[in-house]
Amino acid sequence: MALYACARSVALAIASVIPLLTGSTEWLLAIALSMIIVQGCDALVGLTIHDRMKTLGPAGTALLNLVAVIWLMHGLS
Repeated sequence: MALYACARSVALAIASVIPLLTGSTEWLLAIALSMIIVQGCDALVGLTIHDRMKTLGPAGTALLNLVAVIWLMHGLS
């Protein structure tokens, strides 16, 4: 299970470098939305296994990322 999580994290980390190198706002939004989905799923796993920290940590991060995405989209319009 840990190797699966590591592989997912490495792939998203590599993909998140692309907006820094290219300045692509669309790519940044895609990566941010992907992370919101991943963190939301992590929170659901934490909820399923009844682990408060594995629920609240990812849920809080997903919420903050959602606020940042909304802020970024508002700035684009």
